[in-house]
Amino acid sequence: MSLSTVTFNSIINFCRTHAELIPLVGVGGLVQEPALSICNDAISDLMTEPNDWKFNSVFMPMLVTTPNRQDYIFAGACAFTLGSSSAGACIELCTSNGVTVTSGVVTVVTTQPHRFSVGDTVYLNGVTMTTGTTQAYNSTYTDDGSTSGWSNGWVITAVTSTSFSFAAVSGQNNGDIGGAPGIFNYAFLTEASMQEMNNNSSPVNVKHLKTVKSSPVWSKVGDPEKVCVVQDYGNGKLLMRFYYVPGSTIWGVNIVYQAKAPLKVSLADTIAPFPDHYQAVVRQAVLYRCYRYLNNPRAEVEYQKLQQEINKAQGFDDNEEQNVYLQPEDGLMDIPLYWTGF
Repeated sequence: MSLSTVTFNSIINFCRTHAELIPLVGVGGLVQEPALSICNDAISDLMTEPNDWKFNSVFMPMLVTTPNRQDYIFAGACAFTLGSSSAGACIELCTSNGVTVTSGVVTVVTTQPHRFSVGDTVYLNGVTMTTGTTQAYNSTYTDDGSTSGWSNGWVITAVTSTSFSFAAVSGQNNGDIGGAPGIFNYAFLTEASMQEMNNNSSPVNVKHLKTVKSSPVWSKVGDPEKVCVVQDYGNGKLLMRFYYVPGSTIWGVNIVYQAKAPLKVSLADTIAPFPDHYQAVVRQAVLYRCYRYLNNPRAEVEYQKLQQEINKAQGFDDNEEQNVYLQPEDGLMDIPLYWTGF
């Protein structure tokens, strides 16, 4: 259910009370223009970096790492094994038949070559089904801080380089089709953490990951410290990269991102995903874009007002402490002496 009832039409009507901003609708005989394009530009302004809105945060399904693999083609679902043969693999899209059931056998297709073997117990997470029951294809986790917390795994009976199979159980029926749901609304990463999958300690070993815009190809193996999206393929798949390259320890990575701005197709559309109580900041963004459209010198003043509204809306005062800090790329002992002034 939408958190907003305020329409862009009401915001444009407000803007039209400014004499300089008339007309805004039907210019050149074009229905709803330039108002509709101005509104789309405004919502895009508000939903790009560095604007991190809590109501717009999306939690990615867990991604499980594979030893010595830096890049992952992730579509929102993964398979993994635990124990001595621990490894993860990303599952192919539902629209590409990532999971199918034929003659009592479930076949799962991966987006990259996997490391699984016949006899391994495999767990699935994040799978969705177009036909069939989703719950029958996802493993479950009990948050007891141990490897045994994962249940509902299946024993692999056959493998190829990019697929594996197991015997269907109750709820997994011939003709079922599914796979990864796809990530179609990605804008930018905001935070990430990773949990050691084979750790029985309490509490479990959890580490912070720094989200960055880009990261180089690297051969050093170690516990990952950074994660980025190298490329959004636009088909529901993201190319994810870790720095450093994950080693023999496999991690369940939990990532939060901001959703991209939705495309408004009518002035009757609401300001969603912005809730109603954010209408002041949306109104100011549209007002700024209106003046910019007219090349009016007042645009700069309205832009400054927009930044003030954004800061106020995001609580940049002392209401909430921002979890932002500086972290050196290199250790202090690695800095050459001539940098220190000695």
